Amino acid sequence: MTDSDLIPQLLARFDAAQPAGRRRLVALAGGPASGKSTLAETLADALRNVGRDVAVVPMDGFHYDDSVLLARGARNRKGAPDTFDAMGFIHLLGRLRSEDEVAIPLFDRALEISRAGADIITASDKILIVEG
Repeated sequence: MTDSDLIPQLLARFDAAQPAGRRRLVALAGGPASGKSTLAETLADALRNVGRDVAVVPMDGFHYDDSVLLARGARNRKGAPDTFDAMGFIHLLGRLRSEDEVAIPLFDRALEISRAGADIITASDKILIVEG
């Protein structure tokens, strides 16, 4: 199945399942470098093109800093499940369900570091594509 086949099917599912007035979290999961971020942005663009208010929430903002990974002997495994603040991410998901405005961290690939409060999810963001 190609992206051109997948996107219309996903859009139809969003339309059928979107609760009125509530924020919807949609999860994309997969291994490192499997295309999650690319698919999330492609889907978000497709949703925006049909008038949906959507934002992408990547788990990458919860990477432990390299200094933490080095101290734990895990720098060479960056991206493995235990190299993320998983409980911090779970806490964020709870906040996204219940709060109108939430600051989220993003991973800056140029600096190779997570930046806290690098983006804001607002009350108008009704569909959140959560990827990680």
